[in-house]
Amino acid sequence: MKLAELVGVEIPEIKLVELNKLDNLPQINLPEEKLAFAIKRFDRDDDVRIHMEDFAQVLVKYAHEKYNSANYEQIGRIIYGYSGDGLADAQQFARRLLVNILLANGDAHLKNWSLIYSDKITPRLSPAYDIVTTSVYIDGERNYALNLGKTKDWYDVSMENFKLWADHAEIPWRVIKPHLDDVMDKARNLWRESIKDLPMNEVHKKKLKGHWGNLHEDFRIK
Repeated sequence: MKLAELVGVEIPEIKLVELNKLDNLPQINLPEEKLAFAIKRFDRDDDVRIHMEDFAQVLVKYAHEKYNSANYEQIGRIIYGYSGDGLADAQQFARRLLVNILLANGDAHLKNWSLIYSDKITPRLSPAYDIVTTSVYIDGERNYALNLGKTKDWYDVSMENFKLWADHAEIPWRVIKPHLDDVMDKARNLWRESIKDLPMNEVHKKKLKGHWGNLHEDFRIK
């Protein structure tokens, strides 16, 4: 999440907290885990609920259909056409799509993208809330969750696939490409140094760096 924030992804307030300082945890098995990921709720204003719906709800899909019933073109078309600021949210969406590839997140399914209605009327893309490097937990993983420009393979995807995605989502490529370029500039200049100080498992850091070197040359981080 912190690496995503460095390249322009909007995230909520987050932090790591010690498990022994948390009360009323459910009875779950967390072997050798000392820290928990805490995220501040952004669907609340003090005690007032802010309406939010994920894209499984938007597209009227059941939870078990979150991986196979839609693609990123459909999500992009809805965001661009119906958000209160379609251009800005489509550009943010494109940044997150690229970041999920760069961070080897294979779990950006329909329920991990949401619209939020802060004024109770106008939909906007919500902050990102579940960007995880899933490949460090799943041996041999190389696919992201939904189709993007006719591929799901993060080692094959190129800038041309993003152009195809933009065309199918009916979003002008000229307003998307500068944001993808900006993500790559920031990732290449910031991530290798920044990751050294992040509280991430050292084996996971090594795997993530290896992932960067195997990406298409358009997105490779050396």
